[in-house]
Formats: sequence, structure tokens, C-alpha cells
Amino acid sequence: MSNQILKYEKIAPDVYAALASTERTGWVQHGVVRPETVKDHTLALLALADELAPLLKDVDATELKTMLEIHDWPEAICGDEVLLDAGQNDYDSLQKLKFEREKSAMEKICKSLNSSDDLFLLWLRFETSTDEVADLARQLDKYQAVEQAYNYQKEQGINLFDEFKAYSIKYISHPVLLDRLKSLEA
Repeated sequence: MSNQILKYEKIAPDVYAALASTERTGWVQHGVVRPETVKDHTLALLALADELAPLLKDVDATELKTMLEIHDWPEAICGDEVLLDAGQNDYDSLQKLKFEREKSAMEKICKSLNSSDDLFLLWLRFETSTDEVADLARQLDKYQAVEQAYNYQKEQGINLFDEFKAYSIKYISHPVLLDRLKSLEA
């Protein structure tokens, strides 16, 4: 996807190797040929953050990019789990279980890296969306999937855009991302 160097790739090569071989489940379930991997997704998010940085006023771009880089690290252990088919009650309980599995995986990864608590706490902020940077990071994560759905629909003729937009739009509120979404629709 990109030749961009990941900030933590040298200290977490096993994590990135696992993410590079983990195809994103949503694309696999929809029959996408050569779907992006979790590592591809991370690189796309970092490129998107770089592109949008001048438009994202009062956002610490370095902190945002670090959060985006590590947000899927637990998937190196847990895989890319999608919970779209569950009813609301099941979804809530499955989401809690997924969070606990990923939390445990992130703790294991950070421990193996002899990392300070900083990376774990950054991941936890993303997961709980406790502040403006974390909320924006989560919105970028959802938006990137919509943009990727648009690209796959153009390239492979699989109707994905409307479905991914309908799911993700409820999580996207930043004006810059909403404008980009309108551009994709046009």
C-alpha cells in the first residue's frame, strides 16, 4: 500500500507481521479480491491523517497518528472481529467481550515490548473515545472504511459504498469528514 515507515515497526515487528497477514474481515465477508490487511488499513489511516492535518484545527497531529497506528494492535492476537449481525442486546454483550479480549491482548503486547503504560493508555483512550483526539481517531477509522468501500466498488463492482456509509455515518460528525463523504457520494 504505502512505503510509509511506521513509528513502532522496529520495536513491534511481530505485531506488524501479524497485522500484515490479517485481512480485514468485512472485506473478506463481502467477497473483495485481495482485500486490505489490518496493516494496510493502518497505513491508509496515517496517510489520511497527514492529508487532513492542515484542516484539523487544534488537533495534535502526532498524538492522533500515534493513536491511529496502535489502535488495531490487539488484532495481531485476536484477529479482526466484526459484530454487525448481532441484535442490540447480543451486540452489547459481544462488544464487551471483544473489548476485554482486545484489552488483554494489548496488555500482553505492551508487556512484551517492555512498554510504559503510555501506549496502552493511548489505545484505551481510542477505545473509550474519552477526548477530542480519540473521538476524531475513531471517526477517521470509520470514514476510512467508507472510502475503501467506495474504492472497492469502483475497482471490483461490488456494491459496498451505500452499506458501509449507512453503518458508519452514525459515528462520523467531524465537518471535514462529512465534506469528504459528500464528495464521495457525488
